[in-house]
Amino acid sequence: MRSGMTPLPTADGMALFDAACATGEPAVVPMAFNPAALRGRSADVPPLLRGLVPPAPRTGRTSSAGTESVPALHAQLARGTEADRRRILLNLVRGQVATVLGYASAGAVDSERGFLELGLDSLTAVELRNRLAGATGLRLPATLIFDHPTASALAERLRTALEPQERTASATALAELSRLEALLRDVGAEDAGREEITIRLRSLLSGWKSAVEPTAEPDSLDAATAEEMFQMLDEEFTRP
Repeated sequence: MRSGMTPLPTADGMALFDAACATGEPAVVPMAFNPAALRGRSADVPPLLRGLVPPAPRTGRTSSAGTESVPALHAQLARGTEADRRRILLNLVRGQVATVLGYASAGAVDSERGFLELGLDSLTAVELRNRLAGATGLRLPATLIFDHPTASALAERLRTALEPQERTASATALAELSRLEALLRDVGAEDAGREEITIRLRSLLSGWKSAVEPTAEPDSLDAATAEEMFQMLDEEFTRP
């Protein structure tokens, strides 16, 4: 599939075989092609087939996996709603299937159509598993596409594996701090709002520290408040 050659139905194959046997031309190779897959591989299409596919315009950089890094993906999933996570992972699966099969885009992959029907075989199934494992950081079984035979089913499997078992307040806060850190990198040294941001950050840090640090006991009567002095007197006179 990725090379642009598509499987021939048995009836078509037999008919073409009969036609090849009846002709006097040498080296006849009847086959069907997927033009979209050939266009996706235009850089390394065999010379014999280049007449079928116009050269594609050169692009800048290409990515072997076409996905974000694992930490970036996890952060994106952590920030999103459940619907967002389903969408992100379905797009990831469809994109990787399109890459493995040589489709022009992820949009060409029907999320409810079986992988075997789309053209995946045992070798491309392993490649898809490896690409998804690299993109998500998960350890995935070799039987992945047979256990979850459609893009939507596979995306749901990934979502379940990546879903935090318990979303604690601290985990949410850390995810938001990572997002804030990324935003602050874009604030220039001469930005008019930088000073206000600094004041707000210091105020947040001060409030955070005061909420968890115990109140220190006064070192002397001079440092004690009126309430603390009355409390010390009560303790002194009620002591047996």
